Amino acid sequence: MTDKENKEYLNAIADEFDNRGLTIGDFLKATSTRNLSFLQPAEHAFKNFAQIFDQLIAGEYSKKTKGKLLEELISTLFKDGYPSVFEVRRNCKTSSNEIDLQLNWTPAAERVNFLPAGDKWGETFLCECKNYADKAGVTYVGKFYSLMCYTKTTLGIFISWNGVTGESSSWKDSVGLIKKLALGDNKYIIVLTKDDLAKIRNRKTNIFNLIREKYLALKNDIDYMKFIEKNGKHEIELDKRW
Repeated sequence: MTDKENKEYLNAIADEFDNRGLTIGDFLKATSTRNLSFLQPAEHAFKNFAQIFDQLIAGEYSKKTKGKLLEELISTLFKDGYPSVFEVRRNCKTSSNEIDLQLNWTPAAERVNFLPAGDKWGETFLCECKNYADKAGVTYVGKFYSLMCYTKTTLGIFISWNGVTGESSSWKDSVGLIKKLALGDNKYIIVLTKDDLAKIRNRKTNIFNLIREKYLALKNDIDYMKFIEKNGKHEIELDKRW
């Protein structure tokens, strides 16, 4: 199809959405299990993403260089991959800390209600990149939570190359702290690892589906615990000490 034909086709789809009172968010929720091509990053951005990812996998760099490469990887994914959806600010300084990436919806994305994971994304969200040899412990998760509180954000994307401490079913270590923060403070920290990023690199999924799946998994964990607490079988205290 020519550019003109594509434009006419897309306008016809937009009219149908409008007639039915549907939003892009409605469409994404209905098709959330599909890895749709239009949710893949722009082709030039994908090539850059794949190149940087392969560098991180194959190369041996200093801790500082690895960290910068990981930030560049994630910035490329959001900023260059979806320029009409996200506005990305890098290395934003607060009075005492620095935020790796702050993401806001573009005016265009706000107009069409582009909220793939529901309203928990909020108007803005943070990304923190950790490329350590070991899994990230509660200290790093706790500091990220503090940044989320400072910026009044609900959703945080914690990108740790080798994951975080704790078992997926546990309420201890970093995994447990993340669940407790969601349960007690409505702060949702989504952990992405090199394995998750590899799925994007290999076009097996996209960033929207990844975040949505992990958000729902976290929500299911805390909803189950709320049910247990309501029936008096267990009690979890929000431990903010790290």
